[in-house]
Order: sequence, then structure tokens, then C-alpha cells
Amino acid sequence: MTSICRLVLLCAVLLSSCKIQYNFTGGSLNPDLETISIAQFINEAPLVVPTLAQDFTIALQDRFLSGSRLSLTSGAADINISGVIIDYRVDPVAFTGVTSDERAQAAQNRLKITVRVKYDNNVDPNESWEQTFSSFTDFDASLDFTAVEQEKIAEVLEQLTQDIFNKSLGKW
Repeated sequence: MTSICRLVLLCAVLLSSCKIQYNFTGGSLNPDLETISIAQFINEAPLVVPTLAQDFTIALQDRFLSGSRLSLTSGAADINISGVIIDYRVDPVAFTGVTSDERAQAAQNRLKITVRVKYDNNVDPNESWEQTFSSFTDFDASLDFTAVEQEKIAEVLEQLTQDIFNKSLGKW
């Protein structure tokens, strides 16, 4: 009986030293990376929404703070992210037919935002990159766009920030 107790005790000690770690970002974060700086994005889109650059920058900062162990800092950091909003547009994407004056009538519109991002990894410069990201959401053309614009912008920013996060830290 004592040999069974010893075996159980030995197993308990050995198993308690085991560690399982789950990572839901799809990749592993270099342990030497501790800080991140995300500069205010500049809005150079032909159609300018006054708060878009600030809203995007804050959404990107929130994504990195909630999805990683990195600390946000201003100025030089282990990772520096900067960029430009290069396009903001609303285009018709689906048509219901032709109106009485022979114009095509939109059934669906698409809000699309495009950003160019520069990612500088100061710990491992080989991991640095520049890339353009685009995301969109479709909505019913009969809706008053000014009434749904902020909601649709938030949907697009959520996808854009996730795509940038995945490229940066997720190794996707």
C-alpha cells in the first residue's frame, strides 16, 4: 500500500511541474519585446472624416494592449508602428435595376478604408515590414449613410486592426 502512495505522490509532484501554455494569436511573441509605440496615423484619404485618424490610432492601440503583453509607450520602443490612411470611400456594389430616368439604382453600398502601415521591430529588424491593408463592410443603400457611418467605420476598423495585429505578432 505504501508503494502505491509513493507512486501517487511522485506522479503528483512530477505533474505539478508541467506547464501547458495556450496562445490564441496564432504565433509567439519574442520574449525580448516589451514596449510598443503607435504613432498618430495621418489621414491622406481624398474623402476626409475628421476623427478617422484618431479613431483608427486608438483602435489599433487598444488591439495591441488587449491582445499582447506589450506596454504602450510614446517615442522609441521595441516596436514602432506608424502609417497613413490612404483611402476612405463609399461605392455602390449591388444594383436593383434601372430607374425611370435610366440610371442604375444601388441596392448595396460598400464602405472601404485602406491604410499603409510601417512596422519597425527594433529588437529584430528582419521582422520589420511595410504593407497596405484594406477592409470593407456592405450596407443597404436605402439607409441614411450619415446615420450609420460611425457604426460602419467601427466595423471596418475592427477588421483592419485585427489584420494588422495578426501580421505584426500572429505570424499569419
